[in-house]
Amino acid sequence: AEIGLAHKMDDLLMHPYFGYLIAAGALYLFFMFVFTFGSALQEPLLTGFNQYIIEPSAAYLGKNTLTGKLVNGLLQGIAGGLTVNLPYVLPLLIGLAFLEDTGYLPRAAFMLDTFMHRMGLHGKAVFPMLLGYGCSVPAIMATRIMESKRDRAITSSLVLLIPCSGRTIVILGLVGYYMGINAALSIYLLDLLVIIIVGLIISHLKPEVTPGMILEIPELRWPVPKIMLLKIWLRLKEFLIVAWPLLIISSVILSLMDFYGFNDVFDTVMAPLTSTLLGLPISAGTPLILSILRKELALIMLSEALGTWNLSDVLTETQMFTFAVFTTFFIPC
Repeated sequence: AEIGLAHKMDDLLMHPYFGYLIAAGALYLFFMFVFTFGSALQEPLLTGFNQYIIEPSAAYLGKNTLTGKLVNGLLQGIAGGLTVNLPYVLPLLIGLAFLEDTGYLPRAAFMLDTFMHRMGLHGKAVFPMLLGYGCSVPAIMATRIMESKRDRAITSSLVLLIPCSGRTIVILGLVGYYMGINAALSIYLLDLLVIIIVGLIISHLKPEVTPGMILEIPELRWPVPKIMLLKIWLRLKEFLIVAWPLLIISSVILSLMDFYGFNDVFDTVMAPLTSTLLGLPISAGTPLILSILRKELALIMLSEALGTWNLSDVLTETQMFTFAVFTTFFIPC
């Protein structure tokens, strides 16, 4: 009976019509889960950290002293990881681990095989591109499973356009938090459209017949909690050990640059792009430059550069949307 039920579920999940609707629904629920979980944690953590730690520290040490700037930069970096990044990173990792361990991701890849072929790519390109929503580095490394050098090159180029977890934090933490989940999802749809257009253009310039994909589909199953938690921890540890310390160090550096007036130099250099072309505040230049190190830095540094965590007070919705879209397609970290 269980085998019969599993076959029926597979027939539905990989149905030539309903399968795509289910995939779209699963993706929407996934991002709704990340957004709802993240926004519920972000606001109380952000308010509490500002009210009980950052503001008293600034009042005691002074906002314009060197010590005050250094301590503020340190606290802002800690706050950024704890109140903005972690609330979205954690549910993102939980959702990805759940989809992997249930066996649904290979089924989604199978459904997207036809889509990849219409773009002139091998069906195996699905796996690196799905990994790209986590991080571009392992996604590009995963292109090694593709036999054709041409397919590896095209897929690697398209992976760089996919919003990784760092870009997701910017999209959800800025556009999603202030403008709503549908506005954030529109950025993903725009990104998907750009990927399709770029993929079609490159494939047209470098035509090649791609073979079909043979894929082993694992059984559908409920995740084993212990294995799922271990997987989440291994991925979360990378953020805690690598990304968060980098956020703190960059925040301290930005505070020093602000104290000695170096921010003005970077902002002036970037002004033709940020202020003139994009219509953003001139102080957005330095955060965009620092975001080349890690995309998570863009939102944290923007808040610090503008002097407030309540970005709706200093940015219009158009500016928020523009900043998030530009960060999505900006130089990858």
